[in-house]
Amino acid sequence: MFVARKELKMRSSLLALFGGMLFLVFGLVLAPTILSQAASSGSSANIGSFAGTQSINDLVPLIYYTVVAIGGIGLIGAGGAGIAGKGPLAS
Repeated sequence: MFVARKELKMRSSLLALFGGMLFLVFGLVLAPTILSQAASSGSSANIGSFAGTQSINDLVPLIYYTVVAIGGIGLIGAGGAGIAGKGPLAS
């Protein structure tokens, strides 16, 4: 059965859109577990040999949420742009 090229591109756009939503949902659902693990490992004795180690460990939530937001929103944006006929996933 022949599937039109445009239909395949639409599928890839929809997959990117749904993949971005799943990335956001799973990232936010797993956030408390990951961040509590980072906090408990940082509060244990002697996590590093220099004074700035605790400050670097305090950046873990910011970096985690930034990666989740940029990854999820990027996939949603690429999928949405593909559905609209623009960008790398244009149909």
